[in-house]
Amino acid sequence: MGLLKSAAKVILGVDILFLLLLAFCFSVLEPGTAPYVVAQLTLVPTVLSFIASAVVIRTEWEPF
Repeated sequence: MGLLKSAAKVILGVDILFLLLLAFCFSVLEPGTAPYVVAQLTLVPTVLSFIASAVVIRTEWEPF
């Protein structure tokens, strides 16, 4: 297994943890408040890195 694929698995695990924490936060926070907006802004890079990691694992991409 390549270095990129193993790193993608670690990143995928961290992203799942962040998504679970964000799901808990969204259940507690009230819409329209500043922390709710910060949680929404945190969701964007988390989802993007989750998708990128899943693509790397699925396609078994090895650039080096």
